Amino acid sequence: MINFIIVDDNVIWREQVSSIIDKIMIKTNFEYNKKIFEEYNNIFISYTEKEFENKIYILDIKTQSKNGIDAARKIRLYDKEATIIFLTAYEEEYSIKILKSVVEVFSLISKKEDIEESLEKNILKILERIKENKEILKLIEKNSIYAIPLSKIVYMTTDNKKRKTIIQTESNKVYSNKALKFFEQKYSSTLLRTHKSCLVNFKKVINFDFKQQKIYFNNGSNIELLSKKYKNKIKERIFVKD
Repeated sequence: MINFIIVDDNVIWREQVSSIIDKIMIKTNFEYNKKIFEEYNNIFISYTEKEFENKIYILDIKTQSKNGIDAARKIRLYDKEATIIFLTAYEEEYSIKILKSVVEVFSLISKKEDIEESLEKNILKILERIKENKEILKLIEKNSIYAIPLSKIVYMTTDNKKRKTIIQTESNKVYSNKALKFFEQKYSSTLLRTHKSCLVNFKKVINFDFKQQKIYFNNGSNIELLSKKYKNKIKERIFVKD
């Protein structure tokens, strides 16, 4: 899911940006959501603190009462991965180099130029980066750094005794302190929940046997972590989604 957060105190610009996003996203395979604000108020700040994946902020750099740069600084205090795009009618007052160093902004777009072309160019770049990142599972666990191709992951289970997630790949096991829910949300395009204690790479599955409550994988292995509770969601994923 791509989460767009738009802030602009001018209703015309808010509607235009929202419409441009719709035009861009309808041509992609990404699911997306939009949240639109007219000011950097407490409701906006509260929303930014929520944990959503793939946040793309499109922020007016200067509203009537607030400064978008200050808002971006607050965002960066607890969110280093979100993408920030600034819109401004005062581009001569700001340097993209300074903005990148201060708040790690992705782009600065002038409202005086072809905003649709510029937004599309930048959003497509961001989506490509998100797609590339989603194909690699990146983990930092104590003294180890892992970069595991999603295509190599077979399934994940919970080790309740060690309070860890076991990532079973084609060749070995990796233990993580992160919960299954984290992986389910971040890699939802590949991982599918089959049990409260299990996620599978559905592209590796050759048979969901609900009678025996077993899952058979294309590498010859199988696990008994298949709950009827998730049957409808599994059917929807396999037969509806690409």
